[in-house]
Parts: sequence; structure tokens; C-alpha cells
Amino acid sequence: MISSGALRRGAGCRTGRRRRRIAGVTFSAAAAASMLLAGCGVIPPSLIAQVPTSGPIEQGAQISGADANQFIRVIARGPREGMSPAQVVQGFLDASASFDGDHAVARQFLTPRASQAWDSSAGVVVYEGIGTLTSASSLIDFTAPLAGEIEENGHYSVADSGAEVSLKFTVTRVDGEWRISRLPQGLVLSISDVDRAFRSLDVYFFDPSFTVLVPDPRMIPVIGPAQATTLVRHLVEGPSRWLEPAVRTGFPVGVGLAIESVPVENGVAKVALSGNARLLGDSSRKALSEQLTWTLRQVQGVSAVEISAGNLPLAVPGVATPQPVDAWPSVDPAAMPPGATAILDRDGVVVRGGVNGTTPVPGQAGTGEIPLTELAVDEEGDRVAGLDSKGNLWSGALRPNAALTQLLADRRLGSPAFDRSGGIWTVDSELGLVSVASDGTVTEIPVQGLPKEAVLLQAAPSRDGTRVALVVQDGPRRGLLLARIVRPTIAGSAQVTMPVRVETRLTEVLDVAWSGPDLLAVIGSDGAGSPGVFEVSLARGSVVGISGPVEPSSIAAAPGLPTLVAASDGLVYALGAGAWRSVGPGRAPAYPG
Repeated sequence: MISSGALRRGAGCRTGRRRRRIAGVTFSAAAAASMLLAGCGVIPPSLIAQVPTSGPIEQGAQISGADANQFIRVIARGPREGMSPAQVVQGFLDASASFDGDHAVARQFLTPRASQAWDSSAGVVVYEGIGTLTSASSLIDFTAPLAGEIEENGHYSVADSGAEVSLKFTVTRVDGEWRISRLPQGLVLSISDVDRAFRSLDVYFFDPSFTVLVPDPRMIPVIGPAQATTLVRHLVEGPSRWLEPAVRTGFPVGVGLAIESVPVENGVAKVALSGNARLLGDSSRKALSEQLTWTLRQVQGVSAVEISAGNLPLAVPGVATPQPVDAWPSVDPAAMPPGATAILDRDGVVVRGGVNGTTPVPGQAGTGEIPLTELAVDEEGDRVAGLDSKGNLWSGALRPNAALTQLLADRRLGSPAFDRSGGIWTVDSELGLVSVASDGTVTEIPVQGLPKEAVLLQAAPSRDGTRVALVVQDGPRRGLLLARIVRPTIAGSAQVTMPVRVETRLTEVLDVAWSGPDLLAVIGSDGAGSPGVFEVSLARGSVVGISGPVEPSSIAAAPGLPTLVAASDGLVYALGAGAWRSVGPGRAPAYPG
């Protein structure tokens, strides 16, 4: 892996037209394209003549652009005679995007000894735009804005704002031609290279209570060991270092793969575990089966998983052998309660709302006697929390005749959110992040690792209870961070630790909700633009704009349900079939969480 010493702070991303500087000469994109075409030679007239210029238009087979298994194979070009030191390094970087033959073409730019010592699997540094090469005799420096890094286990981490990568290459002559003799371990790839060569897939672990699975996203090369083999290896090795303190695994120490391969035959992925797996009890066999089937169900063509240990089938109570990949629905990380609907505030009355209309919720919350806003609803959709006009925190059951109870008064509180244990999380201006029990007991939640001058504004726990999305004011910027929720015991007090960046585009974040186990719905601004609605993938920090109503103010999201946004015009809008439509007046929508 490229050492952290190779990364340094820069002045931020460059603006204007991108150019590549090689050995002191700047090439525009057009000039580079001309050089590439010139190197390819002239297209023979016979080939040009094969393109029809007349005739009827006929419909051909549809090519879907949504297949995640499709990819563009990079055709790498090897060294040419007379290349300068900087051109050799650039050629190596370009050829590194081809994974064929363990980067066989890229290795042609290395000396034999350097090729033997170079470990291409030792992580990936991902850079933005087009880097800059600076030549000083046999020493070549490469610098570029840093986008992130992919660890050896596939875990992707987003770089800090303004970070840069700075790497050094040494070249020497071999048979009269320059070749690289010293280079960093691992790969150096652009964002577009990573988009072509990797796919994001989840390895699944458990929450501390072993009741729901938690995705641990990994970037898996398209070319290389089979995806099934790579995923199971990562699963056996355990969670990523960032997620590890928050999750558990059904694989005890010492239980691993007996064969370093997971073949897929007739739709069945065959996992051969070490013989000591036969000593496991029923609960451990069940847990590791759930992890294996949910992890392998992402692999195209896999419909069942066959688990063996010591060359014998591993019996798991309650499931056939091989196990269908849909055999364990109870641990679904995206599961929602049956008939789950959103609630929202309509002139102080809490109503159930959605694309099919709204009705007041049962209990005092639906009467408007205590007007509530800034709403939250618990995991099962049975209990509501909200703030009144003075900022006091109230909560009550959603059943007929159930009364609201005031839990906190005379506090400056942020938006409430239920966590998996039933506590109400909110940011207190004096105490910081707190959890409020149904009897009003307040427990402070330590938040470790925020920037020194940062102020926490909002905390949105994930439905599995292992992670929390944070909105943080840091100077002029309201940014988005992701932290892990660590509990010393299942029922122990929570701690929020190691917040990390999950994206680099948004300059202002106003609200956040979990639309999936590893997907966030965000109201924010991209650059100097007006606030809009975005989806942020936690797998690799990608940000996708999904339009939205004018001046959105709050957002609600949940797996498999329409995203809801309240806007400044007093209406709530639902996203369905790629379009937004009003569901009526209201504000502060919330889904069970």
C-alpha cells in the first residue's frame, strides 16, 4: 500500500481546462487525442467501405446500460522505442488500468527486478482528474488531487478535503531504453479507471445482538479471482478496520476456507470450510450461513450456497442443503415493518402520509392538542417523538387514547431520531449528543474524533444500530460525516467514534436520512448551487443528484419506499418512477427507523 507519507495537503482541486504535463511540456486533451490517433495508424479504406450509407432503419437488440456486470476492458499499450523517463512513467500509469495477466502490460515498463518486487494487490490510490509529472533526471514525481484509497481488503476511504497524492518513481536504462526501477507498491488509478475496473459489493456482518446484517462495502476488481472467491475470503478475514468495533461475525477464530476457491456450479456456490467448523454449535452455524448466503447472493448466477466442512456437508438447522440464497429473510438489512408508512406534521397534527393520502395517527399526537414538528418514529412504527414550538421534546405511543409525555423541557434541541434500542437521539446545545429513554432519562453519548472546532448539528442512526450519519458545522461548511456506534455490551451505553468523510462534492448539508443499508438521502448543495436532493453511496462516496422540489427543507427515506421531501412552499413531495409529485401540505416527514 502506498504509505500515508506520500499524501500531503494541497490547495484543493484545480479549476479550468484539465491538461497533462509531461517532462515540462503541457498537452491539451485535443493534442493528446491526435497523438493517440496517429499512433493507431490510418484506417484502411476497405473497413470504411463496410459502413452502410443507405437502406432501411431496423431495430436491433437492446443493450442495457444498467447491468452492473458490464465493464469496459482497457486495452493497454506497451513501451515504445525512445520514450523519455516521464513518458515511461505515464505509460505505466495508463497501463495499470488493465488488470489482464496481473497487469502484464504495465510490468513491461518496469525493470525485471522491479516487476518481481511490485505487488499490484497492495491497495489502490485513487486520484481525481489528470495528474502532473515532473522530471528531474532519473527521478519522476507524480502529483494529483487525492480522491480516496482502496485497501487490500477492498474497503474504500474518501480523502480529506484538499488532500493530494505525491509519489516518486526512479528510472534506469535497460538495453538502451528507460524503465522504472523503483516505484510505490499497489496501484495508482484515476476515478474513471476505478469506475471501469471495480464493482462495489457488500460483505455482511452482524449487529451486536446478531439480529440484523450490516453491509461492509468492498471494491472488487472485475478481472482477477472470481467474485465469489474474493467475497468469501474477505468475509472469513473479518470486518474492515473502521467497522470492526461496531459489528460481530459468526466465524470464530480459526475457522476459515479449506480450499482457497469458491467455485460456482449450476448456480450453486460451493464453500469448503476447514474441518473445525464441524465443532460449531447450531447458533454459530446459522450465523455464518446467514452471512455467506447474503454475501454470495450478489454474485450473478448464484442461487444457492453449499457449505461443507472436512469434506462433509455442514448441517444447519432449519434449512436445506444447498441453502437457497433467500433462506434467511429475518436478517434482511433493508427490512421494514409490514405496511410501513411515513408520518408528517400537518399544522401541528401528526398524520400518516404517502402517495395515497394522509390520515391522523392514533393517540394524542394525531389530535393537534400538542402541536409537534421535527418528527421521528421508532423502528416498528409504534411510537412518535417530536418537538413543540418551544423546542420541548415529547413522545408517545401511536395507538388510540395514548397520551404524549414531555421528556425534556427548556432545552435547545436538534431533530430527534430513534435508534435501534428505542432511545431518542437528539443534539442538546449544552450536553451535545444525548439519548432520551421513554421515562425521560438522559444519557450523554460521547462523540470522539470530530474536528476541533466542529459543532454537531444532527445525528441520524442507521436502522441496524451500528453507524450514524452526522451533519457537522465546521467553519462556513455544513458537512456530512459517517461514524460508527460502538457498544461495550449489547445493552451497554453507546459511543460514537471515528467519524469519516463519505463524499467530497457537497458544500452544504441541510438534512440526511437512510434510504438503504449503505445509501444516504441528503438535502445539500453541490458547489455554489441551490440546495437539492442527492443520494450518497457509502460504498465509495459517489454523489448522484436526483433533482427535487424548489428549496427543500427536510427529507425522509427508507429502503423500498418513496423518498419524501418537505419544501418551502409548505408541501411534501414524493419521488416515484423518477418524478416528484405532491402528497399535500405538511413538513418534517419521517419513516420508521
